[in-house]
Amino acid sequence: MSQRGSVIGQLLTASCVVAILLVIAVAAGYVAVDRQGVPARQMLDRVNLLQPAAGQLRESFSASQAAVSAAVLSGRSGVLRPVAANRASFAGNAAVVRRLAPGPLRGLARAQTAAGERLFTIADEIRRLGPGTAVARRLASGVQGIAAAFSRANHAFQRDLAARRQHLTSERESALGAGLAWSAAAVGIAVLLVLAASLGTLHRINRPLRNLTATVRRLTAGDHSARAEVGGSAEVREVARAVNAQADEADRLRAQERQSSQLRAMARQAGLRIREHLAEAEVLDEARAALEQIVDADAVYLRVLADGQSAEVIGREPGYAARAGIMRHPLAPERLAEMTALFRAQGSHVIQDAQSEEGKWIPADMRDAVRAAGVTAQLLTPFGAGSELLGLIVAQRLQGGRPWLRAEVDAVESIAADLGRGLNQARLYEAENRLVDELTAVDRAKSDFFATVSHEMRAPLTSVEGYLEMLRQGEAGPVTSVQAKMLEVIDRNAGRLRNLIEDVFTLSKLESRAFSSVTRPVNMAGVVTGAVDAVRPSAAAGGLALGVAVADRPLLVEGDAGQLDRALINLLSNAVKFTPAGGRVTVSAASEASAAVIRVADTGIGIPEADQKELFGRFFRASNARERTQGAGLGLAIVQTIVANHHGEVSLDSREGGGTTVTVMLPLVAEAIS
Repeated sequence: MSQRGSVIGQLLTASCVVAILLVIAVAAGYVAVDRQGVPARQMLDRVNLLQPAAGQLRESFSASQAAVSAAVLSGRSGVLRPVAANRASFAGNAAVVRRLAPGPLRGLARAQTAAGERLFTIADEIRRLGPGTAVARRLASGVQGIAAAFSRANHAFQRDLAARRQHLTSERESALGAGLAWSAAAVGIAVLLVLAASLGTLHRINRPLRNLTATVRRLTAGDHSARAEVGGSAEVREVARAVNAQADEADRLRAQERQSSQLRAMARQAGLRIREHLAEAEVLDEARAALEQIVDADAVYLRVLADGQSAEVIGREPGYAARAGIMRHPLAPERLAEMTALFRAQGSHVIQDAQSEEGKWIPADMRDAVRAAGVTAQLLTPFGAGSELLGLIVAQRLQGGRPWLRAEVDAVESIAADLGRGLNQARLYEAENRLVDELTAVDRAKSDFFATVSHEMRAPLTSVEGYLEMLRQGEAGPVTSVQAKMLEVIDRNAGRLRNLIEDVFTLSKLESRAFSSVTRPVNMAGVVTGAVDAVRPSAAAGGLALGVAVADRPLLVEGDAGQLDRALINLLSNAVKFTPAGGRVTVSAASEASAAVIRVADTGIGIPEADQKELFGRFFRASNARERTQGAGLGLAIVQTIVANHHGEVSLDSREGGGTTVTVMLPLVAEAIS
């Protein structure tokens, strides 16, 4: 900033004049003192050294005080630059004053030094905080008190020096009169100049600052049209220009923010519409329509990628028909890598002038065609899901002077993010539907296969069992003991095969909902008793103790008695089968809350923990069970299916070598709960 017309310039001019006058005063005093005797001259030498030093102290202090006040008023840190030089001058003169001051004046010297140090400390703090802050203004408000203390000490110090000079010069009044008169006149003029400069400076600052303050208040109150009058000192003019520039910039930012907010809101609504669709084509069409509505472009289209190449180009192409062919051009591996990196960085590539050097970013095999089509500005934003690049959004403008704004780029990036998520969701949904259809077909084929196989195997098995019975009765001739053992093995395995066929047939019917069910209130106490009676012979043959604990009150559930009986017999058969001789199988049935709870517990071999989570799966058998007995592994799968069809739950608690407890919970009917 130019010093012309500035407060600093005025202060520097006044300081120079004061300094010249002080030099004149010192010179006049020196001439007068030089005429005195050696002792008086030495004393006057000290006084003459102290006098300008004290004046310089006051000058440095006053200049620094004025700089601090001007900095706070203008809010500019640059106004504080002279403080460093004044501080050095003050420190040097303070050292002179402390060294040469007579004993009675040393207290006043220390007071002046302390006041100066406080002033410079405040100046440093204001420079660090910033002159325009509230804390800086609060610190500056204390400068007046410090200045008053300094002025009192300085005036007292100079008065005492003057008294001493008068005492010394009284001996040679005639010789010193003229010199002292000139010195006093110079000092008086210096003081008057300082006062005049201060008053003039305050006058030049006060009115423009009032106008500037009023303008700032209007801006703060919301009057964005307010502007400051550029006038006054150079510092005030500079502040006024800065305030006006700041107001203009604020207007521009507000307009930009309004536009950005509007585009963000439109992008959010578009994102919601995009993610509503579950079909890929609908997602892409919705995204294209949203982009054409929101983005101010001559052409907007989507380039959907598959394995790095264009699988589809979507969008209207006004202006030139060859654009689709250009955009379907295969991506080079390095270009695909660049697009993938740009997508992972969640960024966009913005070209403001495709016809200039900036257009060199466009691939060479496409650049000429794009330029020939008249494209001036291009925005390219990749979209995808996770780390996979799915495609590109391309927006182009065919007229110059329309650069892409940050708000427009943000809106396109927001839509790109929603498009990537929506497209991925649609593809997953479509893939899931295809998978569900395939699994449904497989499950239907499996059920049909099981039903057909079990049905077709029943007839030949019945024939085998019939002829087996005829052979055992001797209708084909006498049966030897060896033949009888062979027939017994055949009969046992035929029974196993029939059980397997019945299990497969039952499970197939249960899962296909084709099983004939007769639903009515069933007393589970009776079902449990009947199932226990059915397996009692097997338990006795295996040397097992069979215990039953059934509630006295009815345990009514809504269900099919035959299915429930089949489930309990399967559980009891497993318990008897996998419990060694001498063990025990216990069955209990009771009501708990609103459910009938049936527990089948045994002291058998238990189930390894690693096998328990798969135990209710079809054709699965525990590892220790496979070592002991044979079976198809369908018993517990049938139990779980029957219980689930009756809206119940089945759980298992087992420890290898420590037995197994299976718990079945079935909801009681309303009258049984009450």
